[in-house]
Amino acid sequence: MAETATTPLSTALDYDPFRPDFYTSHPFEVYRRLRDEAPVAYNERWGWWVLTRFEDVRAAALDADTFRSFEGMDIDDSRLEQVPPGSIGSMDNPRHDQVRSVVQPYFVPRRIAELEDGIRAVVRDLVGSWRDRGAGGRATVDIAQELAWPMPFDVFFHLMGLPSRHAEDPVEQARRQQLEHWTHELKDRVPGTPHLTPVAKAATAAVQQYFIDLLEDRRRRAREDLVTRFVQADIGGVPFVDAQVTPASEVSGLMMILFLGGVESTAGLTGTLFELLAENPDQRALLQADPSLIPAAVEEAMRLITPLQLTARTTSREVTLHGVTIPKGGRVVLVMGAANRDERQFPDPARFDITRPRGRHLGFGEGVHGCLGAPLARLEARIALEEALPVLGDYELAGPPTFYPSSPNMYVWKNLPITFGRSSRRPHVEAVSHRTTTVTLATSEFEAGATVVAKQEAADGVVALTLREAGGRPLPAWEPGAHVDLVLDGAPTRQYSLCGDPADHSAYRLGILRDPEGRGGSLFVHDRLQEGNAVRIRGPRNNFPLVASPRYLFIAGGIGITPVLAMIRAAEAAGADWELVYGGRRRASMAFLDELAQYGDRVSVRPQDETGLLDLDALLGTPRPDTLVYCCGPEPLLAAVERRCAGWPRGALHVERFAPRPQTEPVRTEAFEIELAQSELTLTVPPDRSILSVVEEAGIGVLSSCAEGTCGTCETAVLGGVPDHRDSVLSPEEREADDCMMICVSRARTDRLVLDL
Repeated sequence: MAETATTPLSTALDYDPFRPDFYTSHPFEVYRRLRDEAPVAYNERWGWWVLTRFEDVRAAALDADTFRSFEGMDIDDSRLEQVPPGSIGSMDNPRHDQVRSVVQPYFVPRRIAELEDGIRAVVRDLVGSWRDRGAGGRATVDIAQELAWPMPFDVFFHLMGLPSRHAEDPVEQARRQQLEHWTHELKDRVPGTPHLTPVAKAATAAVQQYFIDLLEDRRRRAREDLVTRFVQADIGGVPFVDAQVTPASEVSGLMMILFLGGVESTAGLTGTLFELLAENPDQRALLQADPSLIPAAVEEAMRLITPLQLTARTTSREVTLHGVTIPKGGRVVLVMGAANRDERQFPDPARFDITRPRGRHLGFGEGVHGCLGAPLARLEARIALEEALPVLGDYELAGPPTFYPSSPNMYVWKNLPITFGRSSRRPHVEAVSHRTTTVTLATSEFEAGATVVAKQEAADGVVALTLREAGGRPLPAWEPGAHVDLVLDGAPTRQYSLCGDPADHSAYRLGILRDPEGRGGSLFVHDRLQEGNAVRIRGPRNNFPLVASPRYLFIAGGIGITPVLAMIRAAEAAGADWELVYGGRRRASMAFLDELAQYGDRVSVRPQDETGLLDLDALLGTPRPDTLVYCCGPEPLLAAVERRCAGWPRGALHVERFAPRPQTEPVRTEAFEIELAQSELTLTVPPDRSILSVVEEAGIGVLSSCAEGTCGTCETAVLGGVPDHRDSVLSPEEREADDCMMICVSRARTDRLVLDL
């Protein structure tokens, strides 16, 4: 039997967003039951119909003719007193689009991107003191009060031409502080009801008058800000701002909506991001290993717990959904917070998964009232993560967050205390490019348990291991040339190049040569490691990156083919001109030949017992224009290639060594001092010990692996002095920069080195 419009919302479902503890008592189970049991539910107490399924909510948001906004988007008294009738949030078309056109040009992504440097400066200023706070051990910071709220305040104040947090004029500072104070006061509600308190009403009136005075000021003194744009704008030749501005004027409503949405929504998104990453350290580890996932993390947080949980519409005609009829003039609540967790739209919807394939969500709304400031909110949240995560490291919640008392449609934190500082995870410094900005991130090394899901013979003496994260979670992204540490119980840790598909985050593939003369890691893999066994992986790390070029010459010797496999895949995808010359002792000992066959005559396979040694003079005797040479293999091959490339342009040759290059005597044989800038320690390194061993003896944790200068794990920033580079990782250009060193083998040319440890 079909339901009717009079079927009440089951009291067992308990959907009452006015209830003070509704959001803090985990509303998502209520949402799930609504989607399953009452996708169109009627709430007798408040007189609403409630939609919770994704397709229903989205369809209503897009059908602006049927689901109209003239009665306001809020379900409490905000729609009457703070964003009253005539405000943009309570407008239908055609007037809505006309008013939106006044401000829309300021919020297109291209225009918003111009704010990046300014926003980054704001965030760096906010988090600047945290590093010192956490340097001496575990420390506490309130993410909500010290970042999530002040960041959007500063950004909005800049857009509107309002006083800066650093304004020198005490009057201007007082005005700003008063406005922030009113902003929080106007959220005050009578608990359990839709009504504003007298405090909220007084604060609302004060903010509205503040904006009216600001508009009048811009009439007299124009500036380069959004308020001046409002004053100067017209719609169809009619001035947008009336001669007499009142709280009911269109411009007053527009400014209130921008202010409330631009600050509170961004504060909610930012706080929730950091909360989710604290509760899901595996996802935080993915970000630390691959910060390019940060935009995806922002979208996933916006989907999972959108700050704007609901919005309201009024039907212009009778609507029937799922057998329930909503009459004309019915008040309908669209619960985006429920729609974004709809199992019909999202696999495993309650899981926070930053590698989730990109798809549509309703976190920023949709249709004519889609969030105007979405590009700005995305930018602010992204920069907040980029700048704060390296400082916070493996932070933890310091206690239960405190919910922000606001209107019943908002999910925002007032306090979000966390602890951070030195922990068991050690920093790894990498430069990450974000469009036109390069950010140096001191991230934590990703380390996780993994399962050997396949062990296959790739050639005589070579096995290919396929590893998956033990919990089935995605692995960090990697680029061609990257390697990981394979951490084994009962065998030394070794580094192996990733030789699978970089686009596949579900598994890593390693090619491992049996080396009887090695340290035992490869023998353990070949003789004892079986499918189903557990191992640990750490990384990925890339000291052999593939630089963009129109042409490549790849030279691989033996197991040196492993990093080259991913490189030729990338070169092929980029449309570059490339060839591979692959040498080995015997054809049977040369791994992955079947995989290389697909490339035809671009690959030249040259077993030594058939064709002799590689003819490097023919390959490299004459430099080739616009060509990069990538070589990996045994030391004799690398040394020979380096000699023959001496006449090539600087930077044309790139090599990776699996074993250290032969060492010469150090520049200085006497002891030298190292100053550890972060730890405020000065230590002496004697002639017979490495910097790494001295640092570790002092109790300073440094991630290391090979101890012979080949893996790059112990790379350390040099702040002062001149290193004596003895590693097999850095290029000649990187050595000349003298801004980093491998402390397991390199020493000092000067009496003292200052290291960022």
